[in-house]
Amino acid sequence: MTAATLDKPKPFPLRKRTGTAQFHMSKQAVDFGYEDLEKLNPRETVQFVAKLLWGSDKEMPCPHCGTIAEHYFSFKELRWKCTCCGKRFSVTSNTVLSGRKLALLKILKIAFSWANGASGKPALQLRRDWNVSYPTVYTLVQKLREGLYRGFNTGMVCGVAEMDGMDVNGRRYREKRNKPLGGKAAGKPKIPDFLLKPKEGAGELVGPPTPPKWGKTTRQPVDRRIHLSMSLRGVAKGNGSVATRTAIATAESSATVTLMATKYASSESTIMSDEDPSYIALRPLFAGHKTINHSIGYALPDGVNNNQSESFNWRVRRGVESIYLSPSNKYLAEYVAEQGWRNDTRRMSTGAKLKHLLRTALGVGLSLWWRGYTHGKHRTEELLLEGNQFAKARGKAPGAKPPPPR
Repeated sequence: MTAATLDKPKPFPLRKRTGTAQFHMSKQAVDFGYEDLEKLNPRETVQFVAKLLWGSDKEMPCPHCGTIAEHYFSFKELRWKCTCCGKRFSVTSNTVLSGRKLALLKILKIAFSWANGASGKPALQLRRDWNVSYPTVYTLVQKLREGLYRGFNTGMVCGVAEMDGMDVNGRRYREKRNKPLGGKAAGKPKIPDFLLKPKEGAGELVGPPTPPKWGKTTRQPVDRRIHLSMSLRGVAKGNGSVATRTAIATAESSATVTLMATKYASSESTIMSDEDPSYIALRPLFAGHKTINHSIGYALPDGVNNNQSESFNWRVRRGVESIYLSPSNKYLAEYVAEQGWRNDTRRMSTGAKLKHLLRTALGVGLSLWWRGYTHGKHRTEELLLEGNQFAKARGKAPGAKPPPPR
């Protein structure tokens, strides 16, 4: 081998295979499609959802009185009549889809399309695909997100849990928004002001110069939000995380990190994080706390890392910035809970993913935040880890006139 061959540039090393691509290319990944939904008639559609929600299309609990029995079924109305209280109910009664106007089969098609997006699918695209109004499809997917937030992003985990935080909707997004990237010649690098020699007549200097990050917290925008994530490692090697918990906070501080950890992880767990000072408070609360210094590497030889949580944060960033284009802080908690569900169901088949979505979203009861949304009944609170706070609407002001035609 000559010296010229050794000096020849080499390509970047390929990413280590994790088996995810192999699963998506297998037959097990796709076992259900639109053609299977098209085969369902209205009665079979109701029976399909009933089996998901109640485990049977014969016996189910009455949403009015709670009686579990084989209630009278009306084939004409596709509803049941309770054998105890005599009230009628449908398969979507007392669920987030209560009071629906769309046909149930069309709702299943829209939900199937939304569920199988890699990092999500915006309501505007769903409107084009299914020829429905934007308020209708937007409210539908928000109800599904509410069901995932209330029904999936819950419960404690036990094991090796990785934690990490990242900026969402706040870090330098104002100076980047609506401005083209690139196009400027890279000039001479500017020397930071705190490293320059003081000018003549500036007076006597006392002590070292102020570090560039000094007082950074006071300069942050008031609408800056931090996404805190917790990823539970799977026991099987190579399968990644198996459970994800998410939360939105105003800062990555000792208080918020401790609140997140104690809310979702049992005391027998081992927490792995980076060396952010806010995570020091976790040491006396859990069976173990190990840290990784990212300036040295991404993982230590003994397996200490928080790469699963870091990877999930990039999934959230992709969804928030590239798919949904900076959602408002008011609904940010639901958007990141959706990404947590997508992360945990990434190796489910298409049919299993749809069934899991419907079973989870319909099992939380009536919608708390989206009933009457198109009639002006909007939620006024932002869901934060520290406690809900008032959220200002981001839409048009009342009485605002449309822009003049171009």
